[in-house]
Amino acid sequence: MKPERINELVFKPKGIKDAEEYFRNVHMTQEQHKIFLDFVNLFLKQIPINEMAVKGIGWRAVSEWQLKHKRDLLGLESEAPEERLKSIEEILNIVKRFLIEILENPDQKSILDNVIKGLIEFYKKDYAFR
Repeated sequence: MKPERINELVFKPKGIKDAEEYFRNVHMTQEQHKIFLDFVNLFLKQIPINEMAVKGIGWRAVSEWQLKHKRDLLGLESEAPEERLKSIEEILNIVKRFLIEILENPDQKSILDNVIKGLIEFYKKDYAFR
């Protein structure tokens, strides 16, 4: 299923710039980087936003999740698929929250809901049960 690109979303320029800056100092494993880039690329096919901003928002969400759970992503590899999926859903919902914060028109939240649901399905299909 090829996702449809959504062109009507407009984000606050300062939010985009802040997200870009956040990503400049990120470090991750090769496998994490591949999965992360797969998410970013799928997201960018649907939403018109700067790639560095998406990466920054994504990594900010991962960082928040790690602080909340007092662990890093490496531990996910040894967890049951259902637990990995639960963690990824939580991270993607943090991503959604950050994106809603920088939307020019918060009424467009439902568009992001659909995109995030698609990313969760993508993870479930391609990565959760590996």
